[in-house]
Amino acid sequence: MRNTVTVLLGVFMAGLLNVTHAQTKFNDPKQTLKEEFWGKLYADGGKTFFCKKEFSKKSILVTESYIYSSLWIRDNLECGTPRQCRENNEAYRRMASDLHNIYPEDARFELERRAAKFEELGNEVKADECGIRQVFGIIDPPDDIKGDIARSLLYMHTTYNLPLYGNLDQLKRWSRADPPTPEEIARDIQIRELQGNSNPFITHPESADRVTLNR
Repeated sequence: MRNTVTVLLGVFMAGLLNVTHAQTKFNDPKQTLKEEFWGKLYADGGKTFFCKKEFSKKSILVTESYIYSSLWIRDNLECGTPRQCRENNEAYRRMASDLHNIYPEDARFELERRAAKFEELGNEVKADECGIRQVFGIIDPPDDIKGDIARSLLYMHTTYNLPLYGNLDQLKRWSRADPPTPEEIARDIQIRELQGNSNPFITHPESADRVTLNR
């Protein structure tokens, strides 16, 4: 009986993850970036995500970085070009406006990264000054942001039923090894105040271990 209850509880919790409430407040990616991301979340500047370079305001040297690539979203929705998706696809507009998936980044690095997948590379691949190992199409990020990346990817996967780009077991391991920091938790609280929902893998990091593949 106890084993049956445990199994049912596990199924129930997995079901909860798959009905995570998506943000429903923003549906204009460009306006959201301007007014909410740069205008409020990073109005006083901050640090770029991958290299931790300080910036005081939005400039041509700093841009937005989608951890779950906006290209992956468009490909899965099959909605066309960025402009076509913005104009004709409501689901894309909401997904591309979700602040939980967007971080500030050095513009030059983002041009290289963009739709690269996150995987682990061996020590034979030399890390750059930011601790990033990179080969064509693959990024091995610094250890201190691997958990952040895992929680963003798992959030987009479970919230919007998007396919997971990356190895699920690896992402769970990253999330365990690099749990939410006070800074990540504070950012989650700010985003919840702006768009109305939290990332459950930040508020309840243990829930990452219960994620299953949706497709």
